[in-house]
Amino acid sequence: MSFQLLAFLFSLGVVTAVTPLAAQAWGSGDEDEARRIGQQGLLVGLAFSIPIALLMLAGGAILAFQPGAGTEARAAGQYLLGAAWGLPAWVCYVAVRSLAVAIGRVRVTTVIMVGAVPVHAALTSWLVFGGWGLAPLGAFGAGLAYTLAAVAAWVLLVMIDRGMPDGAFGGRLLGVVRFHGPRFRAILHLGLPFSIRIVLREGLIPVAALSLLPFGPAAIAAHAVAARMLELLGTCCFGFSDAANARVGAAIGAGTRDRARFIGLVAVQLSLAISGLLAVGVFVAPMTVAALILGDADPRAVAACAALLPFAGVLLILESVQSAVGGALSGMRDARGPLIIALVGAWGVGFPVGIGLAHITAVPAMGLWAGLVLGACMTTTLYVIRFYRQVA
Repeated sequence: MSFQLLAFLFSLGVVTAVTPLAAQAWGSGDEDEARRIGQQGLLVGLAFSIPIALLMLAGGAILAFQPGAGTEARAAGQYLLGAAWGLPAWVCYVAVRSLAVAIGRVRVTTVIMVGAVPVHAALTSWLVFGGWGLAPLGAFGAGLAYTLAAVAAWVLLVMIDRGMPDGAFGGRLLGVVRFHGPRFRAILHLGLPFSIRIVLREGLIPVAALSLLPFGPAAIAAHAVAARMLELLGTCCFGFSDAANARVGAAIGAGTRDRARFIGLVAVQLSLAISGLLAVGVFVAPMTVAALILGDADPRAVAACAALLPFAGVLLILESVQSAVGGALSGMRDARGPLIIALVGAWGVGFPVGIGLAHITAVPAMGLWAGLVLGACMTTTLYVIRFYRQVA
């Protein structure tokens, strides 16, 4: 599962470069160029996801059929054998969605994705546990459900695109796709830094969890709860980053940098407002929130979690601003600068400082998260400075 998520995030990051490239073309009035970029995004998605899917199949076969492998290893292998086929479909779907965001036609992809959630859940239940004449497939069934949900999403997308007079995206997107070297390379040039930045960001919290292993189950439980809260609440602000990416890109394409600055600031304000409201609970009553989540767990774990939740709230607010500004920078095709800032701020400062504080504070998890907050402060500040310089 972790390997699959990492593979998906890396491939996803590359094809999201379609959004700023297509948005700038759209903003300049070249709608055909925007759609051509979207088509090249499909080829980029296939170029990255098919080799990774083959690695997933090979790894799954090794885990599933290796003599002496444990039950968990075999289950993981079986899951990969079922899910590998769906990776290219989902990555290419993200490429289409990235174009939809760029040109402001998100209704179709949003409806399909919302519909895919219950379909995926129903398929998973049926294939894992069996029924209606089908024997239980276990972990392989869970992976197969992931693949079939991707196929269903694509079938519906093609039907809608072909059924609308001008196509779902203002023109025929899902027709014959021809390779175009300059556009393909432009997506790679911008998308690879995006991918690395996404993997670095999403990998920080799991790697930080490993550093708490010597401090016992209470510290690990507190970290897990805070990380889960941050993940769940943080998704509510992701849309502002996406919107800033597309709208700033369109403004830059139209040659209106003042409008790009205004859009970026609005995205930051909205992210701040939403994340601030979401963080109120962990600021006002952290012990109550911790007790509700952990229930009858070890009181030491509940206390450690309560001490950690305010840090998670601060990190949520900082990362929401960081996400909005990062989206605006992406809309300006600025990829390498934010990558270096994220690498230095989160991994060069926040993570090592957090590990050091974990060894000298009474609550190790709190020391670790204090370091993560420090790194996020540095990253967010540098993002904002860079944004103002880019739109000056």
